[in-house]
Amino acid sequence: MTRPNSMYLVLPVPFRMAEGKVFVECQAANGLDRWADDFDQVVVAAPVIPEVEVRNLSGFCWRDMDLLAHRSRIVFQPLPWAYTPGPFLSKLSATRKLIRASLAQCEHLQFAIGGLIGDWAAVAAIEAISQRRRYAIHTDRVEHKVMQKTASSASGLRRMKIAVEAPLMKRYHEHIIRRCSLGLWHGDDCFRAYSPWCVESHRVHDIHTKESDLIGADELERKLDDIRNAEALDICYAGRLDPMKAPLEWLRAIAAARDLGAPVFATWFGEGPMMEEAKSEAQRLQLDEIVAFPGFVVGRSELLQHVRTAHAMVFTHVTPESPRNLLESLVSGTPILGYESAYASDLLVRDGGGELVAIHDFRSLGAMIAELAKNRERLVQMTQQAAQNGRRFTDAAVFAERSALIKQFA
Repeated sequence: MTRPNSMYLVLPVPFRMAEGKVFVECQAANGLDRWADDFDQVVVAAPVIPEVEVRNLSGFCWRDMDLLAHRSRIVFQPLPWAYTPGPFLSKLSATRKLIRASLAQCEHLQFAIGGLIGDWAAVAAIEAISQRRRYAIHTDRVEHKVMQKTASSASGLRRMKIAVEAPLMKRYHEHIIRRCSLGLWHGDDCFRAYSPWCVESHRVHDIHTKESDLIGADELERKLDDIRNAEALDICYAGRLDPMKAPLEWLRAIAAARDLGAPVFATWFGEGPMMEEAKSEAQRLQLDEIVAFPGFVVGRSELLQHVRTAHAMVFTHVTPESPRNLLESLVSGTPILGYESAYASDLLVRDGGGELVAIHDFRSLGAMIAELAKNRERLVQMTQQAAQNGRRFTDAAVFAERSALIKQFA
């Protein structure tokens, strides 16, 4: 029997089961509570990561699911960890049966797709199609394009695999999206890629900052004074050291700004597979004294405080994704300076709060940083714009908007 005002949500984010408890990534945990603000019951299905795989994750913050504010209205459904063909095929029949039963019990359906093998959200969409159910698709990056973009840095065998998987993934996702009743596309890159396949498409923002995270008036005034008077420009970035973020180009932009005489200090908060390569590049560029890699910051409030005190967030994203850190920077009253994309351009088009250069043009990015280090009043104005722009991005607002769309269309 279908439960009114309930939602079946299938996520790709891994959950963890240890010592009889269920743990969820911290931002996903906040998302579940926000969904439960608007639905009487949320059934969330997600793969459970094996403990031997946990050590391979970097930059993960786990939260005990029992600590969620709406835990009594959130039901967790564990799904297999099956990202290779053998385990996936062996688990497919039983998992489809489980998903099929869950679809029948929930009024609204939402699937966060993002892969090929092991993507249970996509399997749930196929099952919904067979039942002629309405469903929403949500995603925050154009996965097949991300794969293709990162292929150049992959090994020969990996490049061959991507050459096969990327077009298959594109066709698979197109099949699913063309049959959905609602598309929720995080950011303009996703919207441009997927909205032609979906009649009811909406551009949304996936953000977990709260009203209390917005930079206050007094703190903003202190920040503006600091920008005017600080000897060095304080630059930050918060995210994984990953090829999609092009950390070597980030370092080269910092070096270009320094070579133009700009006093800067830059900090990259985060971990990732390119950490050692980035440190080596910083040494080669003789940036040791002006660049820091403190690693992953576990506390979200602590990380946001670092972003709030920085004078600018510099980014070098090279794939069509919609990273939350740019939204969190605007919320913090910190201008965003980096590579142009549909997503970043859309964030700035209304209220400003940053500037963009062509992708891979780290020299122009360095020149922009140097100019702002010299012209502090221009940076002050950009900071005021960022703070104003960021006021529209809070978790309560964006989740309420998405919940209303799901209740109407899915």
